[in-house]
Amino acid sequence: MKKSKIVNIAPEATHDSVYIFHNTVLNINLFVNACGADEAMEIFDACGFLERSQWKIFLELGNQPAG
Repeated sequence: MKKSKIVNIAPEATHDSVYIFHNTVLNINLFVNACGADEAMEIFDACGFLERSQWKIFLELGNQPAG
């Protein structure tokens, strides 16, 4: 069996981006600045939300794709 190669498609973050923590039950959005997804997850964990399954994390893009 051929071994699969792991490819990291996300480069190391060099600047802050806006991440949105969205609660799907209460329809609440919390905007945070973080330098990469790892820092965003650390901030999310530090918030201590009780029901993790009620939350989604989104990344705000500077250039939205044209429709």
